[in-house]
Amino acid sequence: MDKISLRIVDLRKQKRITQQELADHVGVSSQTISKWETGSSMPDITVLPSLADYFQVTTDQLLGLKPLDGEIYIPEETAATDYWNHKSDYLMRTRRNLWNNDYIRFLISQVWKIDKPVSILDCGCGYGFLGLLLLPYLPSGSTYTGIDFAEDLINEGRDLFSRQSIKAEFICKNIFDYSAENRYDFVVCQAVLRHLDHPASFIQKMITFAKSGGYVVAIETNREIECCGLYIDGMDYQELCSHEGLEKKWQTELAMQGRDYAIAVRAAHIMQQLGLIDVDVRMNDNVEFLTTQSTDYKERKHNFIEYNSWASRIDKNEKEQLILHLMTHGLSRKEAEDYCDRNNKITEYFSNNPAASYTYLKGMMISYGIKTEEPV
Repeated sequence: MDKISLRIVDLRKQKRITQQELADHVGVSSQTISKWETGSSMPDITVLPSLADYFQVTTDQLLGLKPLDGEIYIPEETAATDYWNHKSDYLMRTRRNLWNNDYIRFLISQVWKIDKPVSILDCGCGYGFLGLLLLPYLPSGSTYTGIDFAEDLINEGRDLFSRQSIKAEFICKNIFDYSAENRYDFVVCQAVLRHLDHPASFIQKMITFAKSGGYVVAIETNREIECCGLYIDGMDYQELCSHEGLEKKWQTELAMQGRDYAIAVRAAHIMQQLGLIDVDVRMNDNVEFLTTQSTDYKERKHNFIEYNSWASRIDKNEKEQLILHLMTHGLSRKEAEDYCDRNNKITEYFSNNPAASYTYLKGMMISYGIKTEEPV
């Protein structure tokens, strides 16, 4: 059965009445109303229909099992400029240890068979991580251009490349508003599509930037694999990988705003439908295995905990706000509470076990194809 959380205090404030006024209507003391609102006691089941009728809500809404009518779906905003403009530290932490260098070398030389200098356009580049990753393994003379709408990240990239004496161009612009004068040999994005509404349009725009015969590459994490890919030694793996409620969230967001958490597995099909040829998919071979014997154990564990928001417990007020948000995105109250409780358990485990170790497989997929002579 779903857990309950009486919404009396929220409904009372919406109606702009005091505890005493509600008590007079129901026929109880104001102290009883206070106990109901704090959760120290519950109203008798026979009183619930009267309360629901008074507030003009359903019993499920009164019990906190469904959102109130005013609590509507609020779109996720991870595709907004303001969201990313101060994320350079977050990105630098999360991009570390994503790739094995020998696999990058393998992709360039054996999969894409790049043996001549190429021009790269990195769409949604952030601070230019992919440029720093790819350039050392590309033929001498290759060039890197990054485009992103977050000005702070673009400036961070310019400074970072300048300090390392790496020549690059950074463009601060939304790619949908950008008309490139040049065409590029290699157009790429990483961890961008999953944050967008209707990501197929982004892929289509990327294709317009590519030369005939050029590669278009989309690198994205498979959300299902990511959820099942975490093992923390000493915790229940089955509980860690449980994400039935999140599947409802993904389905709701896809229906409501076109935000597609399955884009990693869909990208190659979209590429083929948009006219790319020789479309194929690889998977990043990197798995993060961390124990106290690992190099930079403390720093890597810290970054991992920060990235997943496990540095501190979700307090009571934060939990209720998150539960309400998740309920408007398709979860039941129990699923939302279980999600919060699971995250608090992980937080406590890391806090109480300074030598904690884990294995983490993100399931990063690399979809790519070649632009033909014919326009898409």
